[in-house]
Amino acid sequence: IKAAPGRIIIGTFSSQIERVKWVIYAASKLGKKVALDGYSMKMNVKIAQELGYIKIPGSTLIDIKDISDYPEDKVVIICTGAQGEANAVLMRIVSKNHRFLTLQKRDTVVFSSSIIPGNERTIQRLKDNIYRQCDNVIHGDIMDVHISGHSTRQDILDMMNQIKPDYFIPVYANHFFLKEAKNLVVKNGFSADKVIVPDNGTVIEMNQKGIKVLPKKVPSEYVFVDGLGVSDMQHVVLRDRQVLAEEGMVVVIATVDSKTGKLIHNPDIISRGFVFLKDNRKLIEDLRHKVKGLIVKSDPATWADTNQIRNDIREKVGQFLFTKTEKRPMILPVVIEV
Repeated sequence: IKAAPGRIIIGTFSSQIERVKWVIYAASKLGKKVALDGYSMKMNVKIAQELGYIKIPGSTLIDIKDISDYPEDKVVIICTGAQGEANAVLMRIVSKNHRFLTLQKRDTVVFSSSIIPGNERTIQRLKDNIYRQCDNVIHGDIMDVHISGHSTRQDILDMMNQIKPDYFIPVYANHFFLKEAKNLVVKNGFSADKVIVPDNGTVIEMNQKGIKVLPKKVPSEYVFVDGLGVSDMQHVVLRDRQVLAEEGMVVVIATVDSKTGKLIHNPDIISRGFVFLKDNRKLIEDLRHKVKGLIVKSDPATWADTNQIRNDIREKVGQFLFTKTEKRPMILPVVIEV
């Protein structure tokens, strides 16, 4: 913090109150101002102040919009977004969408966080973009700027000895972590009957008589916002969208005589996201010929209900296109009876 040539931007978890506190204290001793950015970061520090966990000296804290009022080497910004979240502060800074802060070559960016599994690619892209704009980037691979905020086994036992709880309910982790926490306290003398390992949606009722797990669960599945609607979208809808996104769509339109089942004219083929028609004329002509053959061979007696021929077109066209292209686009057969 002392040696940084310009502003210091520290990305970390807003739950790391102890770390945020020491950054603020160090900056204050060096005569630097600290700006917090990110809703959760500001709220957590505010709550910590109200509870007495953080005592911020004098006028150390400033509003993020006022950072331009101070020399660059006297400003420290502590923000959220070290996991590369799209709308978090650090990502907005890097993508030049932040209202009050634009990265400069002299700035120092510190990643004071570990990589949450699944975020590797996002964080790497974020790092690359920061390196393109800034000459001073510090992260866990080159300096000890982060230590896990998760408790060790001994931390859990120390907490149990200090609090001496009546019940132990581990939460907010993968199920195997919760079970391991249970095993740990039970092996160290805590009654297994007073440990509850819940899943998402588990309802635990507590009153003067004791504690119990209710048989019913609170709905905890994903809720999707789809346009103006909010719902637990059906699996088939998600599957269709995935197919459309990955393989595209082929619409087959056949106009037939409702009495004889004969084609009135050649089938129309529409491709969206599958192949470009002008570059694949032979494939489209072969497909058109395939559909004509299916309809010619169909039994006119079944045309009271065209579901059968639609299903045949969907199945046979799907097989044909996979054989030719090794792709499985969504097939939408449209049969028009006249």
